Amino acid sequence: MAETVVHVTILEQWKSVLDVWFKQGYDWNGNNEDNQQGRFKNYYYESFRDGCRQLAVSDKKSIYFYGRNGYKGKTIEYSEFMAQQKEDNKMATVYEVSQSVFDELQAVKAHEGTSIIGAIVLNAHLIKSIEVGNKAILRYLADDPAIEFKVKEPLYRLWLIDDAGDKLFFWIDYGRPDWVGAKDEAFTATLDEIKKWQTPAWEIEKVDD
Repeated sequence: MAETVVHVTILEQWKSVLDVWFKQGYDWNGNNEDNQQGRFKNYYYESFRDGCRQLAVSDKKSIYFYGRNGYKGKTIEYSEFMAQQKEDNKMATVYEVSQSVFDELQAVKAHEGTSIIGAIVLNAHLIKSIEVGNKAILRYLADDPAIEFKVKEPLYRLWLIDDAGDKLFFWIDYGRPDWVGAKDEAFTATLDEIKKWQTPAWEIEKVDD
């Protein structure tokens, strides 16, 4: 059973460690009455006051403590534990791009038949054309975990052919559904949202990247 054991020295540290684990979905080991009422109801401060300084969790999402500090293996000091939580909680900067651009970036990143530097040089024009900045792209291609690219959710619009044979597009004018001749002025949204506005008269099409 994999476990993590944290050593604390003061009551505030005891509570902080438990708050982290509660937030991550851990629960006290066992099925006592306190657990049935909800894991946030009891921090078992009395155990700390009795001398316990070793809080632990297992891979089964269970929290427990070692009475009389009986754990003899490697423990994590409170400061190290909290620093690791801060590191784990760092959010990556996410850039959304079209499917075609994402696929091209993956091809550069794979750099089959050449080095990553060679792939970057060969695709310099592509990299410069992506409107997120060269620095972020180069960090992503170098596997920087703080930079992430993902495919943006595609947008759709509604269209119909009128009696004159012209293609018209659905749009919303001050909250009132209407039509417009220029597709660039059409109302665009995700597929689920577009479907809310569709009637038998209108067809759905994907907006070009």
